[in-house]
Amino acid sequence: MLGFHFNIDALDKGNKMALTKATIVDKAETVKIFDHYCIQVRERNQILEDGQEISSSFHRYVLNPDADTSAIADPVVLAQFNAVMTDQIKQNYQTFLASQEPVTEESSE
Repeated sequence: MLGFHFNIDALDKGNKMALTKATIVDKAETVKIFDHYCIQVRERNQILEDGQEISSSFHRYVLNPDADTSAIADPVVLAQFNAVMTDQIKQNYQTFLASQEPVTEESSE
């Protein structure tokens, strides 16, 4: 879990409260697309006051077979990526990309 901790003076109580921001990966799903896979990751960003959640939001991203593994910070997601994204899957993904025709706009007259 990534995060930071800081204190803020509570104006209405006159005491200190501890606010913490934590980012955790709460979901990583492997999805098959044709003959390759991608991993959909959801991170939960939490704001905690004295250990109790007062706010949260989500951030989602997708890891394709050609993703830079040095950018994967969560060890569970990295292990899942390494298990799923075999050399064959990476080759299938490159073949899939090469088969895609570029999108061009057709002029209508």
